[in-house]
Amino acid sequence: MSKYTEARELLSDALLEAERDSPEWIKTKASIAALDRAQLLEAELDFINASRRLDDAVAKLQAITAGLQPNPASRFLDHINAALGKLTPLVKDVDALLSGEPASALPGMAVVNRASFPTPDEAVVPPMAGASPTGTSADGGKRVAEMINDILRREGGFVNHPADRGGATNFGITQRTLAAWRGTAVTVDDVRNLAKEEARRIYDSNYYSRPGIDRLPELVQPMVFDMSINHGPATAIKLLQEVLNDTGNPCDVDGGIGDETIRCANKAALDLGDALVNKLVARRIALFQAIVEGDASQKVFLAGWLNRAREFEVA
Repeated sequence: MSKYTEARELLSDALLEAERDSPEWIKTKASIAALDRAQLLEAELDFINASRRLDDAVAKLQAITAGLQPNPASRFLDHINAALGKLTPLVKDVDALLSGEPASALPGMAVVNRASFPTPDEAVVPPMAGASPTGTSADGGKRVAEMINDILRREGGFVNHPADRGGATNFGITQRTLAAWRGTAVTVDDVRNLAKEEARRIYDSNYYSRPGIDRLPELVQPMVFDMSINHGPATAIKLLQEVLNDTGNPCDVDGGIGDETIRCANKAALDLGDALVNKLVARRIALFQAIVEGDASQKVFLAGWLNRAREFEVA
């Protein structure tokens, strides 16, 4: 039985203990609806909206517990608290998928960020040049293919470094990411035998199109796309949003690309040009340094991470 099913059954039992149409009953019904929607969205690999619906379900249940006096004899509260216990690992699982898989948490970020990183001796591949500041070019498909070519060369082939929290990876695709993509469990050998064309499809779908990076100014697309794969889409977008705020283009730092983020990014690209890219580089370097400060075992990767970030610097 899945955690979704277990949580839903507990909430259904809670409904039986609550007075119909009471505030607690209404919040519980709404939480069930949010939970059901989250399960459907996760099945469709829409992890951003699945995470939002799960957060909504948890918030409603927490509001119930906060508004009621603790009562050891309350079967209603028992069911609500048990459901919250089932939802907590679900939120973490979806956030991990949203982040794009696997590595380290950046202090102060809401989402646990996971990623596979290059080693210091990996070849440095320069970023694609010649992107226009804003908008999507007519040869957008070719641009995406070129960006993916760059990322594939940066990521390299099969790696199973003992210190890499992502575990076994191939073309930067972790075992967990591949399992989520295929909708079934996969082995290390499945990762080892991953075809480059399938990796391309995963990159394009999960780390470029679905997060909405294709809607950003062309100037920043190569770096944000690379960060999306390296750190996860939510973190990549948050880093961009933080830089936009720092440059006087206020937008919510929520890890999602909407009209506000696009408007601010377009304005910053026009106003700052290459300086915007360099500010993103600096912010990414700060993230890498924070990871190492939080976990010294990751220091072995730092030189390679910094090389990767600095590839995007514009003189």
